[in-house]
Amino acid sequence: MPTPPRPRLIPPSRQAWRRLPILVVSLALLLPAAHLKAGEVSQVDETMERLLEMHVTELAGIKLSTLSRKEQKLVDTAASVTVIDAEEIRRSGMTSIPELLRLVPGMNVARINASTWAISARGFNSQFSNKVLVLMDGRSLYTPLFAGVNWNLQQIPLADVERIEVVRGPGAALWGTNAVNGVINIVTKKAADTQGSRATLTAGTVETVRGELRHGGKSGDNLDYRVYASGMTHGDFRRADDSGADDNWHAQRQGFRLDWHPNQRDTTTLQGELFAVDENLSRGDKQGGHLLGRWSRDLSETRNLSAQLYYDQKVDTSFEVTRILDLDTQYGFRTGNHHWILGAGYRLTHMDLDDTTYIQWRPQSRRDHIMNLFAQDEITLASDWILTLGGKIEYQDEKGIFPQPNARLLWRASDTQVFWGAVSHAVRIPSSVDQDFHLNVPIGPMNLSLRGNQEIEPEKLLAFELGYRFQPRADLSLELATFYNRYNNLISLENLPPLLAPPTLRQFYANKAEGTTHGLETAADWRVNDTWRLTASHTWLKMNLDVTDGSTDTTTPASANDIPRHQWQLRSRLDLPHDLELDAAFFYTARIRNLAIPAVTRLDLRLGWRPTSNLTLSLAGQNLLDDHHPEFTGQMVTPSETPRAFLASAEWRF
Repeated sequence: MPTPPRPRLIPPSRQAWRRLPILVVSLALLLPAAHLKAGEVSQVDETMERLLEMHVTELAGIKLSTLSRKEQKLVDTAASVTVIDAEEIRRSGMTSIPELLRLVPGMNVARINASTWAISARGFNSQFSNKVLVLMDGRSLYTPLFAGVNWNLQQIPLADVERIEVVRGPGAALWGTNAVNGVINIVTKKAADTQGSRATLTAGTVETVRGELRHGGKSGDNLDYRVYASGMTHGDFRRADDSGADDNWHAQRQGFRLDWHPNQRDTTTLQGELFAVDENLSRGDKQGGHLLGRWSRDLSETRNLSAQLYYDQKVDTSFEVTRILDLDTQYGFRTGNHHWILGAGYRLTHMDLDDTTYIQWRPQSRRDHIMNLFAQDEITLASDWILTLGGKIEYQDEKGIFPQPNARLLWRASDTQVFWGAVSHAVRIPSSVDQDFHLNVPIGPMNLSLRGNQEIEPEKLLAFELGYRFQPRADLSLELATFYNRYNNLISLENLPPLLAPPTLRQFYANKAEGTTHGLETAADWRVNDTWRLTASHTWLKMNLDVTDGSTDTTTPASANDIPRHQWQLRSRLDLPHDLELDAAFFYTARIRNLAIPAVTRLDLRLGWRPTSNLTLSLAGQNLLDDHHPEFTGQMVTPSETPRAFLASAEWRF
C-alpha cells in the first residue's frame, strides 16, 4: 500500500508556544472565579438547570444502558464507563460526534484531514480502526467494508443527542463481534423532549457554516414527533507548508422520529434519516439513509419484552453499495436475586463493489448472514456484591461459530468506595477489505500488489480489567481503571517472492501477528461550588506487538508505536453573572513515534451568553496554541494538519 508522506515536525519557533499552556489555562480557569457569587447559575431550560444543580453524588446516579442492555446507575457498572450528557455536549463548543469523543478518558481521537478521523480505545488506532463498535439508538454504525466507522457520515444535530455512553473494554458478550476494545453508544432524545421549534446557525474560520432546523410536536395524547434538517460546509485544512490542503467537504441530512404510547405498557418508536456527503479529495459523494422501528412492552413489574428492526443503506458513488437488514429481540425478567436478559438476533449484509483504477474486489458482490443468541444473569450475591455472568454465541455463515463469554464482579466496599473486575473474550470478524481487497499500484519503478485472503480468521482478545471508584466528599469523585489485553490471530502483512517482470512487490493478509496491551486510566470530577466544575483525566497505554514463527511481516511490531503513550486533559465549566458561561478545555497528547507525529498541546475556550430565555449565543476557539499541527497519518487519504479555528453560534427556540 502506498506510504503516505511523513508530516514535518513543528519547528522550534512554534514549539515555543508549547510552554504557554499552563499559564493560559490558569488564567482561563481561575481569573473568572473572583467574580463568582454562590448560587448564580445561568438560565437554561428546566431539565438542564436541574442537571447543573446536581452534586457528584447525584450525577453518579445517571443511568446508562450500553453495558448491560438495561438501564442501570453509572456507579453500579463493573466497567470503565464515561457518559457525555446533553449539557456537556452543549457547552463543549464542538460540533461533531468524533470531536466530542476527545472528552472521554482512554479514547485516542486524532484527525487525519478535514473529513477523516482515527479513533480508538486502548490501542490499535488507524484510519480504519476496527476494534470499537459504534451504535446509535441500537443501530450499528460499524461498516462491514473496512470494519470501522465513516465518521464524516455521522454529522447529526448534537442538540438532539441525550447522551453518549462510552464503555472502554470488551462489550461482545451482549453486542457481539467487533465490540473488542470498546462500545460507543449514541442515544438521541425522545420526541417528547424536543417539543417546539429550534434553529441554529454556526459560522467559523474552518467549519465555514452549519445550519440546523428542528420542529417537535404532539398528535393527541399518545404520539410525539420531531422532524429536522441540517447542512454544513467545511473548509480546507492546512498542509505543513501552510498551503491549503484542498480537503473541504459538505454534508446534509433530514430525518424524523415518532414515539407512540398507545397504553401504559407499550412503546413504539419509528425513526429514519437521509444523508448526503460530498468530499472534495475523493471527487465523489456518499449518500444513504436508514429506517428503524422499535417496540417494547412491560409485561409486568419484573418482565419486559422488546424488538427492533432496521434497514440501512449507504452508496459511495465511486465504488460501493452496502445494504444491511438487522433484527434484534430481547426479553428481561427478575426472579429472586437474579436479573436475566435473554435475546436473539439476525443480520443480513449485502455489498456490491465496483473496481477502480488501482483497486479490484474478488468477489465484487458479497452477502453475509450473522445469527446470534445471548444471555446474561446479574446476580445479587449480597447487599454489597454483584456478579454478572453472560455471553453471546454468533454464527457467521462463512467463518463459523464464535462464543464470547464475560464475567464481571462488583463490590461496594462502603458508601464511598466501589471495586470491580472483569474477564472477557471478544472477536473481530474479517471485513471485506481483509478478504476481497486487491490493490495494484505503481510505486516508482516497481508495482505493489496487495491481496486480501479468503481464508483469514477472526482476530481474538482475552481481556482482564480492574477498577476502583472513590468519592471522598459529596462534591468530589475519583476513578481508576487498569487492564491487560492479550490478542492473537491478529492480521499481518506477509510477503510473497517478488516478480521480476514486471518488477512487483507482492503482499497478502494472514493471521500471523499477536500482542498485548496494558494501561492505566484515571479520572477526577470536582464540583468546586454551585457554579464551577472541574474534570481531569490521564491515560497511560503500552502496546507490544510481534509476529509468529514463519511470518515475513516487518511492519506490525513497529505499529505498536502508532499510539501516544500518555494523554492528559483538564476541563472547566464555569457559570458567570449576567447569564454568561465560560468553558475551557486543555488537552495534551504525547508524540506518536512510529508516525513522526510530535506531541500536541491543545486549548479550547468557549464563551456563552443567554440574553433571553429563547436565545443562546456563543463564541468558541479551538487549537488556540498553534496555527496548525499534524495529528495522524492515513493509509488511503492524504493527511493534512488541524488548524486553529473560531466558531460563532446562535440558537433560537420558538
